[in-house]
Amino acid sequence: MIEQPGAALDIRGALHDWYAVLHVRGEFCGDARLGARLRDAMAGLPMPDPPHVILDLAGVVSWDSWTIGAVLSSVKRVMTGGGALVVAAAPADLRAHCRRIRLDRAFPFRETVELAVEELRPGG
Repeated sequence: MIEQPGAALDIRGALHDWYAVLHVRGEFCGDARLGARLRDAMAGLPMPDPPHVILDLAGVVSWDSWTIGAVLSSVKRVMTGGGALVVAAAPADLRAHCRRIRLDRAFPFRETVELAVEELRPGG
């Protein structure tokens, strides 16, 4: 896990034609409210119906077990709405951890946002 102290968490949402992207930057750890912060960021967007969401973790500098819980709660929220969530550009150590505990079977990981868009594309 890469540690860069002082990299405050920033979550920004962007709505596209038929999908939304949540860009996560900074320390994605150490906070029991991470799931609520992702939920609030999603709630701040007029989500497509059904929701198709890409969780872009390219800017994440550190993560922990709270991260896993936040991602899982987001996946459940999106899937309950009949949609799909893809994690994009997650740090290599986070992807490896999710493979070890078999979370990569619950939701897809893609190397880039562009590949995540292709994963979500209707008929794709």
